Amino acid sequence: MRLLLLVLAAAAAACAAPRAAAPEPPPAADATVLRAAELARVRCLLVAPFENASDTPLAAEAATSAILSGVDAARTRVFPVAELRALFRDTPLELPEGVSPSLALELAGILGADAALHGAVEGRSKGSDPALVVSVRLALSPQRELLFAASAPVRPAPGERTEAAVRRTILETAQPMLARLGDPGRKRCFDAERTRALRALAVAEARAAQPAPPPPPQVVERPAPARPQPRTPRQVEWARRLGGAGRFVAEDVTFASRTAQLQRDAGLADLAVALSASSDVKARIEAFVDSSSDPEGDAKLSAAMAQAAVQRLVDLGVARERLSWAGRGGESPLLPNFTVRGRAANRRIEIVGLR
Repeated sequence: MRLLLLVLAAAAAACAAPRAAAPEPPPAADATVLRAAELARVRCLLVAPFENASDTPLAAEAATSAILSGVDAARTRVFPVAELRALFRDTPLELPEGVSPSLALELAGILGADAALHGAVEGRSKGSDPALVVSVRLALSPQRELLFAASAPVRPAPGERTEAAVRRTILETAQPMLARLGDPGRKRCFDAERTRALRALAVAEARAAQPAPPPPPQVVERPAPARPQPRTPRQVEWARRLGGAGRFVAEDVTFASRTAQLQRDAGLADLAVALSASSDVKARIEAFVDSSSDPEGDAKLSAAMAQAAVQRLVDLGVARERLSWAGRGGESPLLPNFTVRGRAANRRIEIVGLR
């Protein structure tokens, strides 16, 4: 009996002792990200066309249209997808069928959107073992701070078409985000002048791709004066902008790829003439590059480009004390960097008139 009591006491003590907590399993790779409190910051939204990596041709289009229908227009203004495509239609910058995450964020920054929403439809809807998955992401622009991310398998109900199942699934998946997105407060979105300027730049890139006709022969009627005076429309316009402390892009100034080696400097020659017309005006030469994954390298390259442009102006007769320079790295892109022409347009020299 004494032995039995000892055994029972030992068992009771073991049960009463606290057990070590089992370690929690790591979160799944596709766990939902939801920063609910910050979704109200998004009043101006760019919804990028979803990417399609599935065997269903209209799956991505169905997902995009479903997201657009789920956004409350009273709380969030969406830049129209059709208008987004029209901006670059028939230009070297024409958008692909589906927009990647990096391109979506770049477009959001250029258009002045608070955030970019993008996603994809992936997998197979046909065959013996179908596995179709939809994903959606929402990130602030330009911070690239992820506010929402989720993915879900598409499981069509009996008799339900794949496109309809995609629409239903993406709305169910995105509902926690859509319900909190935006704020009814007033905010102006997507400046029309900015949009028109972006279209004009894209069209100008298309024209630049066409071979230019040979310039007409110039007849020199009399010797040029000792001090050059603005004669061409560009020289006159640049002299006017310098005198008004304006900012403008120096056309016909290009560099050999991503280097500080000048390839064309006709614009600098015109700038030297424009500066000669106003001896009391100074100029700041600012250089920009197409952004890369190395911001420090971008800053160094743009600084070298600006210095090369300043040296060329000095060689053309401009007093060095009238010139200053700055390297701006990859900031303030004019066009998206996803094409060769877009990157070339962002590698540029801008002039700022100073009094």
